[in-house]
Amino acid sequence: MVIDLEGVKTIDVHCHPFLQNERPYMESEFLEELSLSVRPGMFATKIKTKTDSMYSGLNMYMQITIQRLAKYFSCEPTIEAVVEKRNVSARNFSEYTKNLFEDVQLEGLLVDYGYPTPAIPNQQFEKVVGFRTWEVYRIEPVMDRLREEHDSFSTFIEGYRADLRSALGRKGVLGLKSIIAYRSGLEIVSMDEKKATSQFDFYKENKRETVKELRDYCLHIAMEECTRAKKAMHIHTGVGDGEVLLHKASPNLLVTMLREKKYANTIVHLVHGGYPWMEEAAFMCSVFPNVYMDLSLQNPFAGHGVKRIISQVFEFAPFNKVMYGSDAFTIPEMNWLGVKLFKECFEEVLQSWVEKDYMSRKRAKTIAELVLYKNFEELYKDSL
Repeated sequence: MVIDLEGVKTIDVHCHPFLQNERPYMESEFLEELSLSVRPGMFATKIKTKTDSMYSGLNMYMQITIQRLAKYFSCEPTIEAVVEKRNVSARNFSEYTKNLFEDVQLEGLLVDYGYPTPAIPNQQFEKVVGFRTWEVYRIEPVMDRLREEHDSFSTFIEGYRADLRSALGRKGVLGLKSIIAYRSGLEIVSMDEKKATSQFDFYKENKRETVKELRDYCLHIAMEECTRAKKAMHIHTGVGDGEVLLHKASPNLLVTMLREKKYANTIVHLVHGGYPWMEEAAFMCSVFPNVYMDLSLQNPFAGHGVKRIISQVFEFAPFNKVMYGSDAFTIPEMNWLGVKLFKECFEEVLQSWVEKDYMSRKRAKTIAELVLYKNFEELYKDSL
């Protein structure tokens, strides 16, 4: 018997909300929605040969999406046929979304409502997906808002700490989230109030200023508040869109901060598992009892590489430290394909472990359930 994960429920521990498209998509527009590109025009032209044609910018993840959607719609595996079927099905957008999620047993979402902007209200998104969601509260929008409301660093920090504490006390908020990797990088220095204060005026002038010591100071406060509330600190690690400071985004840069005694029991959730430095994230999970990781973004956007990634992550990561995620952010097909592709690849990895006599089928199925939903439920049980 082969490993079959089709019926295993799934919780997506990192994704973003989306809105119904206001009109049917053109083929190039649908590909734009699927992509990570932050610039228009990636899919403006077609590459034509004697036997085939494809849109420029098409990558393996998108090819797999088209192929899998064609099976779902029972149509030809072409972008033209898929988009035509999709536009018809999505006329009742909420029903279409719910059907996609039910198809892959996607039963829960931990959502970063800090993107896109302007923010999509929780209630509006939950009406689309058909169930309650949990939230991870992003700290940077709080900083950006409060910088305009305060003239001094001290009152800014007082308001910032109070805002985070209030958010962490709300039902459904499971932790805080930082995208400091986009602003000043992950090599976090110790708290230096004098230097942070000296940078406040620069930050007031431009919310995108690096102001490293100020941002590091604010991340420390977020870590302290998560520690106090016994909730998780989510930190973006690894690749993202075109604005990420990639040379400063490796999760290993967080090690110095994680070694501080005051954070020994702070739950730290490495968002995106540090991809392409997922081995470093996996190693950190193996040596820090309080560090966990998800496989979002690398799944599904690495396409067929997801199988390789799962295998490499478990070269070091304990089975109870890794969680499923997608980083889906524009359309429900992202969430759907994330589960579809991950289960396909995980089945192959687990099957190979059984065939090599590394474990029994029972143990393989247990590991699958841990990653797909049980690790999340165990880690966040006191907040659900």
